[in-house]
Amino acid sequence: MATEGRGLWNSLLVTGGYDNTIRVWNTETGGLQRTLQHQDSQVNCLEITPDRRSIAVAGHGQICFFDTNASSPLPVSSFEGHIGNVSSIKFSDDSATMYSGGYDETVKIWDIRASNDYQRDFNHQCPVTCVELNPRKQELISGDEDGRIVRWDLTANKCTEHLIPELETPIRSIAISPDSELLACVNNKGNCYIWQLQGDDLLPLKLVEVHSPFYALKCKFTPDSRTLVTTSADRTAKIWDVSREFEHAGSLIGHKMWVWDCAFSADSQYCVTACSDTTARIWDLKEKKCVHELKGHQRAVTAVALSD
Repeated sequence: MATEGRGLWNSLLVTGGYDNTIRVWNTETGGLQRTLQHQDSQVNCLEITPDRRSIAVAGHGQICFFDTNASSPLPVSSFEGHIGNVSSIKFSDDSATMYSGGYDETVKIWDIRASNDYQRDFNHQCPVTCVELNPRKQELISGDEDGRIVRWDLTANKCTEHLIPELETPIRSIAISPDSELLACVNNKGNCYIWQLQGDDLLPLKLVEVHSPFYALKCKFTPDSRTLVTTSADRTAKIWDVSREFEHAGSLIGHKMWVWDCAFSADSQYCVTACSDTTARIWDLKEKKCVHELKGHQRAVTAVALSD
């Protein structure tokens, strides 16, 4: 089933997982285009740099960069500094700065055009599970295994606030809506907490039991900020309508194991999910139907990135 002209034309879609590979897919046909080798470890997370020149892959102890246009299946550079698993990476809009979090209890900041060494780091005092950049201000927000959400002022170089939605319940994912109005997080109890971003303040808005009692693994807003999608150990991704106070608007059903990650087309029409059942799927969000099932990985698919 072709998707040409409906939001995925000329998109760069990549997946990674526990078979130590990154796979690049044709979004129109669902066919495999290239396989990249991540030989040193499993893939924990993926990001495509905003300039679309590189695929950044976080694994164990390092972050590898692959050239999106190169024919070689091997990375062109690597950034070492974390000890143990790197759990999350983000980029500034100009692709010059990278932010990462890891199980070595640190958040690190890298000027990737100047050096392969990190320039700053923050001590989280607990394994970091996720990081998110606030596009409205110079602020990084991170979550950890103790259930804390920590706000870091990048200008003042310090922590400004700690939030604990639920005691001793690990945060699995954090998302900031593209319009910078909302912050969401999901945790191991399958709950989603939502705050309104108002100046320097976070105003509690809503608690949604998105996948309880199963682990919620990822939360992300669509590019138009109208929808929140959550993924879970319950084998589903669920759709939540922001304008209707996060009313449940449907589920993406078909995966057979844990759904680890999701990504969206720029027009918010399509969602791609990554699953432990060795597949990724492209979904039509409005119809809640699978457009393509992406097969090729030999083990769990844990990460997905999509750039139009």
